[in-house]
Amino acid sequence: MLKVLIIDDDDIVILVQGKLLQNCKVTQDPIKFKRASEAVEYLHTASKEHHYLLMLDINMPLMNGWQFLDEIDKMAVKDNIYVLMVTSSIDYNDKEKAKNYDKIINFIEKPITAKNCDQLKELPILKPFFQKSN
Repeated sequence: MLKVLIIDDDDIVILVQGKLLQNCKVTQDPIKFKRASEAVEYLHTASKEHHYLLMLDINMPLMNGWQFLDEIDKMAVKDNIYVLMVTSSIDYNDKEKAKNYDKIINFIEKPITAKNCDQLKELPILKPFFQKSN
């Protein structure tokens, strides 16, 4: 089973992404976190039987997306985590930095669209999760 987590400090982004993910049938029940540290806590206690797709923002207070990514290696479920960077950053350096993290499967500038969702479902690493649900 693929669980989808939205990790973003903006309430409107969380709301819009959640509705879009539901409408595009990526997930019926996204798990939402306004603070990256809360998502870290959740994943530290998460089941290894599930897989986790993280819609992760880069620029957040207290713990940013890069700091969050560094925490993934400490998690028991690290092999079951896939990260989609969803950011308002148009900084070329952020895209380059993202290449250093093997957990990042895609990098999308906000706002996400239905087309992004369709492309996501076609990524080889995620495609099996969506074939099962059809």
